[in-house]
Amino acid sequence: METIPMPYFTLNSSPSIKTPLPASPAAPVRLRATVAAALALASALAMPTHAQERNATQQQQPTLSRAEVIADLALWRRAGADRYEGLSRSYGLETQAYDAAQQEYLRLRQSEAFPAEVRKQQAADGQ
Repeated sequence: METIPMPYFTLNSSPSIKTPLPASPAAPVRLRATVAAALALASALAMPTHAQERNATQQQQPTLSRAEVIADLALWRRAGADRYEGLSRSYGLETQAYDAAQQEYLRLRQSEAFPAEVRKQQAADGQ
């Protein structure tokens, strides 16, 4: 026996407009219970636990002053590392020139150049 393919419209014979089912008398009660449970869950998830608060405060790094951040950026640019950062982030490329610039930045950051740059920025800010 050979099967003859049937067009889609003959297979999908369900009516496009469905009649609504009559609501049961317990529907408003169930709706209220569902909404109450959802609100209780949302409020429980919104409140932090004490363990999470303690861990968050322990993991905070010491803050830097504005002058220190600007001085750090100036040394990064002076070393030339800013020219290669986009390539490294976007494409994962780490060239020898980028590595050399990063090493120069680390050398400048650990030398007397960093405190000197901080003092320069503090003077520019009027501190």
